[in-house]
Amino acid sequence: MLEDIIDSKSDSAVLSLFLAAPARSFSILEISKRLHLPYMKAAHSLGKLALAGVLKAFSKKSKRYYIINYRYKLLPEIQKHWKKSGSKYQDELFLAIRRLGKIKAAFLSGLFCGHSGLPVDLLLVGKVNLKKLSEFLKSAEKLMGQEINYSIMSEQEFILRRNTFDKFIKDIFDYSHLTVIDTLAGKKK
Repeated sequence: MLEDIIDSKSDSAVLSLFLAAPARSFSILEISKRLHLPYMKAAHSLGKLALAGVLKAFSKKSKRYYIINYRYKLLPEIQKHWKKSGSKYQDELFLAIRRLGKIKAAFLSGLFCGHSGLPVDLLLVGKVNLKKLSEFLKSAEKLMGQEINYSIMSEQEFILRRNTFDKFIKDIFDYSHLTVIDTLAGKKK
Protein backbone atom coordinates (compact mmCIF):
# COMPACT_ATOMS: atom_id res chain seq x y z
CA MET A 1 0.00 0.00 0.00
CA LEU A 2 2.56 2.55 1.14
CA GLU A 3 5.04 1.30 -1.43
CA ASP A 4 2.56 2.13 -4.22
CA ILE A 5 2.50 5.77 -3.14
CA ILE A 6 6.16 6.19 -2.27
CA ASP A 7 8.64 4.56 -4.57
CA SER A 8 11.56 6.98 -4.29
CA LYS A 9 13.63 8.74 -1.66
CA SER A 10 12.33 12.14 -2.79
CA ASP A 11 8.67 11.02 -2.52
CA SER A 12 9.39 9.66 0.96
CA ALA A 13 11.20 12.85 2.03
CA VAL A 14 8.37 15.06 0.78
CA LEU A 15 5.69 13.00 2.51
CA SER A 16 7.74 12.89 5.72
CA LEU A 17 7.96 16.67 5.76
CA PHE A 18 4.19 17.01 5.37
CA LEU A 19 3.59 14.46 8.15
CA ALA A 20 6.04 16.13 10.54
CA ALA A 21 5.25 19.79 9.80
CA PRO A 22 2.24 21.72 11.02
CA ALA A 23 -0.71 21.34 8.65
CA ARG A 24 0.17 24.26 6.41
CA SER A 25 0.71 24.68 2.72
CA PHE A 26 4.11 24.68 1.07
CA SER A 27 5.19 25.96 -2.33
CA ILE A 28 7.30 23.80 -4.63
CA LEU A 29 10.23 26.16 -4.07
CA GLU A 30 9.97 25.88 -0.28
CA ILE A 31 9.87 22.07 -0.43
CA SER A 32 12.82 22.10 -2.82
CA LYS A 33 14.88 24.34 -0.52
CA ARG A 34 13.93 22.70 2.78
CA LEU A 35 14.66 19.19 1.49
CA HIS A 36 17.63 20.14 -0.73
CA LEU A 37 15.92 18.60 -3.76
CA PRO A 38 16.16 19.87 -7.31
CA TYR A 39 13.06 21.96 -8.11
CA MET A 40 11.78 19.57 -10.80
CA LYS A 41 12.25 16.52 -8.54
CA ALA A 42 10.29 18.27 -5.76
CA ALA A 43 7.57 19.26 -8.26
CA HIS A 44 7.34 15.68 -9.54
CA SER A 45 7.04 14.21 -6.03
CA LEU A 46 4.43 16.78 -5.00
CA GLY A 47 2.41 16.16 -8.15
CA LYS A 48 2.58 12.40 -7.64
CA LEU A 49 1.43 12.64 -4.00
CA ALA A 50 -1.39 15.00 -5.00
CA LEU A 51 -2.48 12.64 -7.78
CA ALA A 52 -2.56 9.79 -5.25
CA GLY A 53 -4.75 11.97 -3.00
CA VAL A 54 -2.35 12.23 -0.06
CA LEU A 55 -1.86 15.95 -0.72
CA LYS A 56 -4.24 18.61 -1.99
CA ALA A 57 -3.04 21.17 -4.49
CA PHE A 58 -4.31 24.69 -5.04
CA SER A 59 -3.14 27.73 -6.95
CA LYS A 60 -2.94 31.45 -6.39
CA LYS A 61 -1.71 33.82 -9.09
CA SER A 62 -0.35 30.90 -11.13
CA LYS A 63 1.73 29.56 -8.22
CA ARG A 64 1.05 26.03 -7.00
CA TYR A 65 0.82 25.05 -3.33
CA TYR A 66 0.34 21.75 -1.54
CA ILE A 67 -1.18 20.82 1.80
CA ILE A 68 -1.82 17.45 3.43
CA ASN A 69 -5.24 15.96 2.68
CA TYR A 70 -6.73 14.94 6.01
CA ARG A 71 -9.62 13.27 4.21
CA TYR A 72 -7.34 10.80 2.48
CA LYS A 73 -8.62 7.40 3.59
CA LEU A 74 -5.19 5.82 4.12
CA LEU A 75 -3.71 8.76 6.01
CA PRO A 76 -4.20 7.28 9.52
CA GLU A 77 -2.31 4.16 8.45
CA ILE A 78 0.47 6.25 6.87
CA GLN A 79 0.71 8.43 9.99
CA LYS A 80 0.90 5.36 12.22
CA HIS A 81 3.70 3.90 10.10
CA TRP A 82 5.52 7.23 9.90
CA LYS A 83 5.40 7.86 13.68
CA LYS A 84 7.47 4.72 14.25
CA SER A 85 10.35 6.01 12.16
CA GLY A 86 9.60 9.69 11.56
CA SER A 87 11.64 12.58 12.81
CA LYS A 88 10.57 15.85 14.37
CA TYR A 89 10.31 18.96 12.20
CA GLN A 90 10.86 22.47 13.51
CA ASP A 91 8.97 24.74 11.16
CA GLU A 92 11.30 27.65 10.43
CA LEU A 93 8.29 29.83 9.66
CA PHE A 94 6.94 29.34 13.19
CA LEU A 95 10.35 30.03 14.73
CA ALA A 96 10.75 33.23 12.69
CA ILE A 97 7.29 34.49 13.67
CA ARG A 98 8.08 34.02 17.36
CA ARG A 99 11.13 36.28 16.92
CA LEU A 100 9.24 39.24 15.46
CA GLY A 101 8.84 41.09 18.76
CA LYS A 102 6.64 40.78 21.81
CA ILE A 103 4.03 38.68 20.06
CA LYS A 104 1.01 37.74 22.21
CA ALA A 105 -0.75 35.82 19.44
CA ALA A 106 0.02 34.83 15.85
CA PHE A 107 -2.23 32.98 13.44
CA LEU A 108 -1.62 31.63 9.94
CA SER A 109 -4.59 31.68 7.61
CA GLY A 110 -5.32 32.18 3.93
CA LEU A 111 -2.47 31.09 1.69
CA PHE A 112 -0.76 29.13 4.48
CA CYS A 113 -3.86 27.02 5.12
CA GLY A 114 -5.18 26.38 1.62
CA HIS A 115 -7.66 29.27 1.53
CA SER A 116 -6.07 31.62 -0.96
CA GLY A 117 -9.21 33.79 -1.19
CA LEU A 118 -9.09 34.99 2.41
CA PRO A 119 -7.90 38.56 2.98
CA VAL A 120 -5.13 37.77 5.48
CA ASP A 121 -2.41 35.13 5.60
CA LEU A 122 -0.80 36.20 8.87
CA LEU A 123 -2.30 37.94 11.88
CA LEU A 124 0.09 39.25 14.52
CA VAL A 125 -1.06 40.53 17.90
CA GLY A 126 1.29 42.48 20.13
CA LYS A 127 4.33 44.68 19.64
CA VAL A 128 6.04 43.86 16.36
CA ASN A 129 9.56 44.86 15.42
CA LEU A 130 8.91 46.33 11.96
CA LYS A 131 12.48 45.82 10.74
CA LYS A 132 12.36 42.12 11.65
CA LEU A 133 8.89 41.87 10.10
CA SER A 134 10.16 43.36 6.83
CA GLU A 135 13.04 40.85 6.70
CA PHE A 136 10.67 38.00 7.58
CA LEU A 137 8.20 39.00 4.85
CA LYS A 138 10.93 39.21 2.19
CA SER A 139 12.11 35.72 3.07
CA ALA A 140 8.61 34.19 3.36
CA GLU A 141 7.40 35.85 0.15
CA LYS A 142 10.41 34.51 -1.73
CA LEU A 143 9.72 30.95 -0.54
CA MET A 144 5.96 31.20 -1.13
CA GLY A 145 6.31 33.05 -4.43
CA GLN A 146 3.56 35.45 -3.34
CA GLU A 147 2.95 38.58 -1.36
CA ILE A 148 1.99 37.69 2.21
CA ASN A 149 -1.06 39.63 3.38
CA TYR A 150 -0.71 40.42 7.05
CA SER A 151 -2.35 42.43 9.78
CA ILE A 152 -1.02 43.68 13.11
CA MET A 153 -3.28 44.43 16.07
CA SER A 154 -2.75 45.51 19.62
CA GLU A 155 -3.77 43.08 22.34
CA GLN A 156 -6.77 45.25 23.25
CA GLU A 157 -7.99 45.59 19.66
CA PHE A 158 -7.72 41.84 19.06
CA ILE A 159 -9.61 40.94 22.25
CA LEU A 160 -12.33 43.48 21.49
CA ARG A 161 -12.72 42.30 17.89
CA ARG A 162 -12.64 38.62 18.88
CA ASN A 163 -15.23 39.13 21.62
CA THR A 164 -17.59 41.09 19.33
CA PHE A 165 -17.39 38.48 16.55
CA ASP A 166 -15.78 40.96 14.16
CA LYS A 167 -16.03 39.68 10.57
CA PHE A 168 -12.29 40.01 9.92
CA ILE A 169 -11.43 37.87 12.96
CA LYS A 170 -14.34 35.51 12.28
CA ASP A 171 -13.03 34.88 8.74
CA ILE A 172 -9.74 33.68 10.19
CA PHE A 173 -11.25 31.40 12.83
CA ASP A 174 -14.15 30.06 10.75
CA TYR A 175 -11.71 28.54 8.25
CA SER A 176 -8.82 26.24 8.95
CA HIS A 177 -5.99 28.22 10.51
CA LEU A 178 -2.86 27.54 12.49
CA THR A 179 -2.10 29.01 15.86
CA VAL A 180 1.58 29.81 16.13
CA ILE A 181 1.27 31.58 19.51
CA ASP A 182 -1.79 32.39 21.59
CA THR A 183 -1.29 33.73 25.10
CA LEU A 184 -4.66 35.49 24.84
CA ALA A 185 -6.94 32.45 24.55
CA GLY A 186 -9.97 33.00 26.75
CA LYS A 187 -8.74 36.40 27.89
CA LYS A 188 -11.45 39.04 28.21
CA LYS A 189 -11.00 42.74 28.80
